[in-house]
Amino acid sequence: MTVKIKQYVLILIGVLMIAAGIHFFLLPSNLALGGATGMALIIAKLTSTIFSLPVSYFVVIVNIFLFALGFLIMGNSFGLKTVIATLLLSGILALFEVFFPIPKEKPLINDLLLSLIIAIMLYAIGVGLVLNNYASTGGSDIIALILQKYFGLDLGVGCLITDFIITFSMGLLYGANTALYSLVGVIINGLVIDKTINGLNSSRYCIINTKCPDDVCKFLISMGRSANIYSALGAYKKNDQLVVHTVLSRRDFVKLKEHLSKMDPTSFMVVTSAHSVFGNHWRTMKD
Repeated sequence: MTVKIKQYVLILIGVLMIAAGIHFFLLPSNLALGGATGMALIIAKLTSTIFSLPVSYFVVIVNIFLFALGFLIMGNSFGLKTVIATLLLSGILALFEVFFPIPKEKPLINDLLLSLIIAIMLYAIGVGLVLNNYASTGGSDIIALILQKYFGLDLGVGCLITDFIITFSMGLLYGANTALYSLVGVIINGLVIDKTINGLNSSRYCIINTKCPDDVCKFLISMGRSANIYSALGAYKKNDQLVVHTVLSRRDFVKLKEHLSKMDPTSFMVVTSAHSVFGNHWRTMKD
């Protein structure tokens, strides 16, 4: 599977998880994690006396409207992957409503907190997968981009302001209980998204002092990795030595540690997490 195909498959999986969290757990409980879902719940409540449509349809309408607004104001700054992800989310939500309708009076789970927790797990991991593959599903992101363009606000601040206004409005329409649950969900959701992205990209940066630097490098190359070798002066014995610096995936790090324990048990290694790695054999700067 090529890198491009893999990215689109992961985006599809992420969008499916987001759609499942929204359709099966958020909407039946009148909960939202900000964004298009919260806007859809607000519009559905305000228009309920005029006509009645499933809230998931309003999510689709809001997504399309925001996307069109973004194109009008921001121009062609949205990548192809974002276009695909946004359209996929709208389409999948519409299909879920047709094939798996969930009446308001019969939610899958009657416990509001449990519904919120499951929704956050699905939604946050899904968003993490989508963002990690250089795409977005729109929603608050589009409004944040507009606020950044006209008011110079940071994207994170713009998303926070947007989601806060949405949850506050929900409190006026659905009650403080629903608004507070949604606000807690927005905060936890952001934390889980960060953890998901960090976990997907996390690698191990290793600094190795060993008697056998050439053997270490050969082993790294045999795994398809490489390294940099630096000359260093030992502080205690004042002896010249070579230090190997490398970055490995978590799986390859375990192999290296096992290899070192057999080849040079006296070696000294410092390991830290590398948040993101770009370049040959890793993620490219631009996909």
